[in-house]
Amino acid sequence: PLRGVFSLRSPMRPNPIGLTRVKLVKREGNILYVKGLDALPKSPVIDIKSG
Repeated sequence: PLRGVFSLRSPMRPNPIGLTRVKLVKREGNILYVKGLDALPKSPVIDIKSG
C-alpha cells in the first residue's frame, strides 16, 4: 500500500515529529509506561494528551 510522507520514519521526512496513540500501562511518579509507541529509542516526547 502507498504511504504518505508523514507516515514514514525515514530521516528524510520534512517534519521529524511523529504522532502515535498509545495505551498507558502504568505510571511511577513522572515515568509513564506505554504500549504501542511507534518511535525510535531515545526519541524526545514533546506533548502528551489524555483522550
